[in-house]
Amino acid sequence: MPAAVEISVIIPAYNAGPSIEAQLEALAAQDWDGAWEVVVADNGSTDDTVRRVARWEGALPKLRVIDASAVRGASHARNAGAHEANGATLLFVDADDVVAADWLVHMAGAARHPLFAGSLREAGEFDGDACAGLGRATRWSGVLGSAGFLDAAASNNLGVSRALWEQIGGFRETLVAGEDTAFCWDAQLLGHRIYRVPKAVVLYRMRSSLRQLWRQQYQWGVGSAQLYAVYRSVGAPRPSISGALVRWAGVLVSAPVAVFRPSARREWVGRAARRVGRLVGSMRFHVVSL
Repeated sequence: MPAAVEISVIIPAYNAGPSIEAQLEALAAQDWDGAWEVVVADNGSTDDTVRRVARWEGALPKLRVIDASAVRGASHARNAGAHEANGATLLFVDADDVVAADWLVHMAGAARHPLFAGSLREAGEFDGDACAGLGRATRWSGVLGSAGFLDAAASNNLGVSRALWEQIGGFRETLVAGEDTAFCWDAQLLGHRIYRVPKAVVLYRMRSSLRQLWRQQYQWGVGSAQLYAVYRSVGAPRPSISGALVRWAGVLVSAPVAVFRPSARREWVGRAARRVGRLVGSMRFHVVSL
């Protein structure tokens, strides 16, 4: 009889043809003795994502693609993948990132915890580029501080027991963004803390163009307002209005610098997009989260 699957690695994918093979190659290089599988949850890709994944059959244990196209969005894809997965532990990574060589060993070692998160290292065009993404050196962590409420971890390097995933009910599919934060908050509200696995590293790709960066950070801003709207009844604090005004002033004052200094442009675009997103989210969800 084949060994029961201990760990399922779930990858939500939508038009990930240009990037997913780097992730699959990194997963194929993992050295762990347990029984595991890789589930790619295709969210209705119209490119060659599925064909590219098929190239890795045989190189990855129990690799399969499942149809997760019923609802557009990464949360639905993650939930569909988790539903179809066989592992007692679910590990979530993204199609456009790359896990480190010993990632699975360290994540498997933490699987005794109901909720755990590895660490993230930002990647630019060149491996280890400290100034990638927003155009400045950034210190990444697998677990973000509570900021007065609860801790959070990103869903591109997150582990959860199947029992806890079922208890929570999966990722909230109605959120604009921040569904990973919401999942972590839901788990902590049930009494589970996030266990940190700093040696389990995922190389995270920032958005390559200013347009992509604006769209991402704008969605994050809208999502932040929605998170406050959803969780204020259980204690989530309202962001400081005075702090928001200071940040808005910073965005406006630094705009001329961003126009004439390319090195400052990505930083400004990211900050401005988040502020605009929060403003739009505040109006959409009838809260004050500037």
